[in-house]
Amino acid sequence: MRPMPRWCLSILFALIAPIGVFAQSPFSSETARAIQDGREYKGLVSIDVEGKPVNKRYVIRVPAKWNGSLVIGAHGGSGGDAVDRSGKKYGTSETALDDVIGDYVFNNGFAYASVDRDAIGGSRAGYALTMQFATTARAEVTRLGKSTPLRMYIAGLSAGGGITRMIAEAMPTPFDGALIIAGAGGDVITRLDRQQRIAALWPLIDPRAHAGLSNTDPKIVSYAEAIGTPVEARRLWPYTGAGAANAQRPTGTVENSTAKPSIPMIEVVGTWDDLVIREIRAYRDRVEPKDRHRLYQVEGVWHMSGDDDGVQGFQYAAESRIKLDKDVADAMGESPSYIPTVREAFDHLVRWVENGSPPPASQTIKPGSRLR
Repeated sequence: MRPMPRWCLSILFALIAPIGVFAQSPFSSETARAIQDGREYKGLVSIDVEGKPVNKRYVIRVPAKWNGSLVIGAHGGSGGDAVDRSGKKYGTSETALDDVIGDYVFNNGFAYASVDRDAIGGSRAGYALTMQFATTARAEVTRLGKSTPLRMYIAGLSAGGGITRMIAEAMPTPFDGALIIAGAGGDVITRLDRQQRIAALWPLIDPRAHAGLSNTDPKIVSYAEAIGTPVEARRLWPYTGAGAANAQRPTGTVENSTAKPSIPMIEVVGTWDDLVIREIRAYRDRVEPKDRHRLYQVEGVWHMSGDDDGVQGFQYAAESRIKLDKDVADAMGESPSYIPTVREAFDHLVRWVENGSPPPASQTIKPGSRLR
């Protein structure tokens, strides 16, 4: 029997390929609905994690007047259910960045997509999952929007910011620009130094055992230097202090960031963010090339804005899991907002990438103030 001619094989593949692609679609349980100025798609997406396929929740939104670019959101923490201060579930993590940046970019013409990593934090596995989802989402947005995205941006918060940092430092990377909000992974040496110092110092100032210490007490001043935030932020210290005191010292080698972004990167962080502020400042100091990175610090803001609905999860953990005083959780919710700065930073990032217009220099501003 003679082999089938190559032209026949080409025709046969063209006929069966759509069926095969459809059968192997990574999306399932999808629901589509009209939203204001566009459409939203939610469901499950199958992604390989360490060689095993897993189903993760996702959201994709495509504006009616799409500008041709796609933003991928990388949520904080390890994902899963979002809970309020009482422990009641109010959402899931694929929509965690909506109030910070997701809704904003969609309303300004960008397609937006995010996946709930659900039990996968800011590790290399989280990086791999996010990269795979970005590829899958790009293909789906191409199908839905009938055009391949011209550019892709990545925006990540906290642990998702650490993933975004890895993505921005990768060579090559499919992304054109990165926005990091209170991002982890800035500098591992600084983080280990901070953890060791506050683990030693916290028992000396823990208000449960040492009530009444003044802001000028040498032990308080030393702790402020170790944690990187001013004494005025001490109402928030018990969350990080208790965690460091109870944490085991890391063993083995720990991978550090390269501090060499391959794409334009902008970071936003609060000056009262005792979880990551020292790492981020250390990253700023060693980043190369300098003109590919900006850091905007917002005075008096903690790790999450008080107006970010995600702060409720921290409040629940503080009161119910760590058993801290109500005042600590209250202080988390009273933090000013860095959301206006995050959104302004994104606008600068887009102009930087698309028009070559450098953003304002790294600076510290008051909440609600414009960058200059």
